[in-house]
Amino acid sequence: MGLKFSLPLILALVIITGCAGTQKLTYFNDIAAATGADSLSRLQQLKIQPGDILQITITTLDKEVSQIFNPNVAVSGPAAGTGIEQGYLVDSTGNISLPVIGKINVKDKTTAAINDLVSQELEKTVRNAYVATRLVNFRISVLGDVARPGSFRIGAERASLLDALSMAGDLNVTAKRDDIMIIREVNGIKTYASINLNDSKTLSSPYYYLSNNDVIYVKPGPDRKFATSKTIQLLPAIIGVISLITTIVILSK
Repeated sequence: MGLKFSLPLILALVIITGCAGTQKLTYFNDIAAATGADSLSRLQQLKIQPGDILQITITTLDKEVSQIFNPNVAVSGPAAGTGIEQGYLVDSTGNISLPVIGKINVKDKTTAAINDLVSQELEKTVRNAYVATRLVNFRISVLGDVARPGSFRIGAERASLLDALSMAGDLNVTAKRDDIMIIREVNGIKTYASINLNDSKTLSSPYYYLSNNDVIYVKPGPDRKFATSKTIQLLPAIIGVISLITTIVILSK
């Protein structure tokens, strides 16, 4: 009789534990349905800051003129010789120095705005030039309770918080999902924000899309200290084995 009673009890415990655990592990669980839309006009565009490195490619019909604007080594300032990405270093005042054109200020401008600015300057001396600008040192760091913490290079101009967590192998099961810290520096001032991955409003946060050199810190939850226990880690498997043995015993009678 004891065995017959133990099977439903164990199954109930497994179901309750599984439901509670699943709710803790899911993201944006306040969304009723997996449908919706977001306006592209609300998406934050990446703006250039001092310390960024820009790759500016200027192409003209004259190959010799193009070579002047695109030398093999285009690093300017203290970035030269350090082994980092080649490009134009944005100085502390937000300026870069281009061949022929000279200094232009790119601080707080998007790459599209820089393309227009450089094209306008080129129109004074060069006709029909094509300008393409990209940020080449876009990196973010993910620290704390994730599978693979580290620094990650972003190849595109836009990366979201979920992109960063995906690169880091996602959150560990012990991580706090309602208090993800993002550290961002703008104009020499560090700002901090707490992001709740259980709240769909995070998708509209100005911190959802990342900026260059953002640091994401995932805080460990209260159960983190128990995660190292082999017994705790194997508990679901142990419960499953006990349930299977109980079922076999009952069916064999």
